[in-house]
Formats: sequence, structure tokens, C-alpha cells
Amino acid sequence: MRIGFEASVLQGCKSGVGYYAENLLAGMMAVAPQHDYVLFSNRDLRESRQLIANEQVYDGGYFPVRAAWMQTVLPASIRRAAPDVCHFPNYLAPLASHCPYVVTIHDMTLFITPRFHRFKKLVLDRTLLPHVARRAAGIVTVSNSAREDIVRHLRVPREKVRVVMNAVSPMFRPVTDPVRLSTVTARYGIDVPYVLFVGTIEPRKNIARLVQAFARLKRAGYPHKLVLVGQPGWHFQPIYAEIEQHGVTRDVILTGYVPIEDLPVLYSGAECMAFPSLYEGFGLPVLEAMACGTPVVTSASSSLSEVAGDAALLVDPRS
Repeated sequence: MRIGFEASVLQGCKSGVGYYAENLLAGMMAVAPQHDYVLFSNRDLRESRQLIANEQVYDGGYFPVRAAWMQTVLPASIRRAAPDVCHFPNYLAPLASHCPYVVTIHDMTLFITPRFHRFKKLVLDRTLLPHVARRAAGIVTVSNSAREDIVRHLRVPREKVRVVMNAVSPMFRPVTDPVRLSTVTARYGIDVPYVLFVGTIEPRKNIARLVQAFARLKRAGYPHKLVLVGQPGWHFQPIYAEIEQHGVTRDVILTGYVPIEDLPVLYSGAECMAFPSLYEGFGLPVLEAMACGTPVVTSASSSLSEVAGDAALLVDPRS
């Protein structure tokens, strides 16, 4: 077969969906190397570390707005490359393409928590997504919770949506080497003990309420720092204001984006990982922390209770 794969998320500072696509592509090629793989991207892929020998890279050139590129430029690229099937790992797919496709829809945040998205993303993506879902030959999602949300909001048949849960990369395991632990924590100015959060700094992750809870711990005399790992996302400024308002500026460490190689060390050095997100399709940091032997506090809502099971402390994220 000739398999097309939309690979735009392999570029730049990857987060959850980027690593999902990277590992999925590598896994498909390892399991089924007899097929030809054609990558489509709105950016040059030649510097991606994931380009493997039997791939055929189809570079459509630079086109900055992914959603616009997908609906205008990509259909012609797919037509020329002539794959038998395409996989789109990040929600959207071109409506004008006649190639059968599978799309991964990770969550329904656009419909369940619309206030946490930019207006233009709501207008464009929320309009396109129902059409993408209905035209897809199949839909992959990452939890049973997300599957129910997709069926309810996009009105697609339940049997069309397959649950393929995320897994943790083998690189996430306990780090016990004291030199490595001290070297990486020193790089980010982190003192022990600390509570860790990993994710984009944005309202949906419920970080403002995490800061409020942390401030109460500090007033009770706890020595911990709060380490927020992740790049600033949409509407991050009120979160920074919350840190100042509660007088914990010296005790909250904002690392910015952290390369994946350092994450197992930061997980392993933490006293616990707090992930009180208001809504997740999966919540991979929960499993990454567990794989590193780190206790987890997370939300008893959306997919998080499904993913964590009885192996985490589940809390009300709105308290």
C-alpha cells in the first residue's frame, strides 16, 4: 500500500499531539515496513529526526496557516502523490480530497470548553470538524470518554469511532542517578522538594486553581516549590497574574518548554505531579509521571479518572 500521513506536527517544539504523531508514524513503519509512506506537511520536513529510510517525503512547500493549507494546497498534493489511504493525526483533514482517510480526534475541547480557545480557531475548526468526521472512513480517539464526547457532539455512529489509547514512551522510567538529577534540576533553577505540573500554560489546564492550592500549602509552612513545565499558550497572562496576586512568585518556577529528554528527570525528582486539568481527551503526563515512579494528583473528570484508574489521587478540579 501507499499510505499518506499528515506530518505538520512533527516540526518545532512538539507537545502531546506532536509526540503522538511521531511515535505513531515510527510504530507503523516498524510494524509494516513493506508499505510506502508519504509525508505531507506545510513546512519543510528535512530536518525532522523522524525521517526514516523507506519514507517518501512529499514536501508541498511552506504555507504558514495549517488549516488553510490543508483545505487549499493539500488536496492537489494528495492527488499527485496518489496514496491508497491517508491518516490525519491532528483533528482536521481536507474536505476536497477524494482519498479515503482516517482522522485522529483527541478530544472535544472545541465543543465542551469553547471559552478556552481563540475565536478564529472556534470559527474555523469547529465549523470544519463535523464535516471531517462524517467524511472520514474511520475515526481514532484515545479514550472511551473522548469517544462518547465525539459521538454526542459530532453525531457520528459509535461503531465508526475506534479507541486506541495512548502509551508512554520507553524513555519515561525512574531516574535515580543523583548527578543527572542535580544537573537537570539546576539547569532550570529548581530546588527540592517540588510539586510538578507538565502541560501548556493555558486556562483549560486549571493552573490558576493549582496556584491557589499551592499558596495555601505555603501559608501552612510547606517547603515545596511549584514547577510549571510548558510553553505559554493562549490566555496565559492571567495565570502569571495569579502567581503574583498570591505572593508565591519566588516559589513558582516557570521553566518554559522543556525537551523531552529532560522530562523523565523532572518527573523523577518531583515529590508528586499535579495535573488538575478541567478537560482532557487523555492526559498523557499522568502516565508519564507514573512510569517514572512519581505519585499523581489529577482530576476525577473527563478521561483522567479512566486513564489513572485507582493509581492516582483523584480530586474535584473545581475545588
